[in-house]
Amino acid sequence: MEFDKSKVYTAINADELKIGSKVIFADNLTSLKNYVENESYIEMLAHVATEDKNCRFSNDDLTYYALAYLVELPKKLKWTDLKVGDVIKRDGRTSMVICTDTDDDKSFCHICAGHGWISDEELEKWNKVEL
Repeated sequence: MEFDKSKVYTAINADELKIGSKVIFADNLTSLKNYVENESYIEMLAHVATEDKNCRFSNDDLTYYALAYLVELPKKLKWTDLKVGDVIKRDGRTSMVICTDTDDDKSFCHICAGHGWISDEELEKWNKVEL
């Protein structure tokens, strides 16, 4: 793909990049441009470190990088995308969906995971783990 500098995230604008985005990580601009042009090493952004760190972007393996190139924003997770047994993840924490509720009494909470009911609005911040 063609390199677009407007898709590059650094320590300065790291907080603007959404967790769950598909990105290409690198520690220097030369490597980043090469990976982007070859569409190599596309991973999911799992965590953004605090401002006191130089390398703020990490993948699921908790390897931190100085640069991230946005390939695709995460799609918002909806309760209809999930079933019992699915695993969801947010900020390094995983939970298994243990039940769903389509009744009117839970009009804004349809998913119950390991730690309790998750509102539909909150669920959009989670990612489904593909096993």
